[in-house]
Amino acid sequence: MKKNIYKETLAKVAEGARFSVNFEKRNLKVNGKYVIKEGKYEGELGVSPLPVVETLKDIERLYHRYRHSIPSERSDARRKTYFQAIAEHELSDDDMLYGERRDNAQIALELYVLCSILNGSLVWEDFAQGKWFWQSPNEKGLIILKQWINNNK
Repeated sequence: MKKNIYKETLAKVAEGARFSVNFEKRNLKVNGKYVIKEGKYEGELGVSPLPVVETLKDIERLYHRYRHSIPSERSDARRKTYFQAIAEHELSDDDMLYGERRDNAQIALELYVLCSILNGSLVWEDFAQGKWFWQSPNEKGLIILKQWINNNK
């Protein structure tokens, strides 16, 4: 059976693995080791190509989960995040009771975006032609930059 990068990475992070995603360089590191390096990987991404409208809906859903996730010392210590989540003191009681851990929600969102770039689901000209960023009409805090997708082409 081929490796499912998305599913296996989420499981490792849930078990406490450290991770970093870099959209521009097309990298995913888990516990300091490259799983995806400069867009190259072994196995299956685990995210199927979808039409851009469906991909953006999935990203909005994952962003909403991340935004309302519960921070920890570990997630607060992260140097780089592509997206902004709600501060702990601003989370609702429901968020605190039912939200997921922030690092789990963060890797789910960031890796989904990276996989969507790699599998061709996010083509800039298909959803934000002529702009340098895209902002979700449904989640105003969700912004995707052209440089993340077009890789300085």
